[in-house]
Amino acid sequence: MSDTKITINRTLVGVLALGCLSAAAAIWIGAAGDRQWTMWCAAFTRVGLLMSAFWLALPYGNRDAAWANVTPWSFLGIILAVVGVAARPKVAIPILIVLAIVGFVLRPRPKKRPERR
Repeated sequence: MSDTKITINRTLVGVLALGCLSAAAAIWIGAAGDRQWTMWCAAFTRVGLLMSAFWLALPYGNRDAAWANVTPWSFLGIILAVVGVAARPKVAIPILIVLAIVGFVLRPRPKKRPERR
């Protein structure tokens, strides 16, 4: 493998995402009842949303990429959570409630400052 660095133009990804979402909106407004155009609207919407998510994840300025600090264990946990929710979607809401309660209880407490004398 070569050690060449591939540069990604974040602005171009954002423009493509906006273009796809704009095309989907124009098709949705212009050809609301036609089945063929509905297919194109759905395709542009999906690609636009995916490109928007990719745009958010790309690095910019001094910020690293969104996936730069993800450990293999957290990645595995995310994959297992997605598979679990996909297998049993009705379980997702109780799990989110439990995670919210646990997150509220286990959040870092503000440090108490000593009293001034």
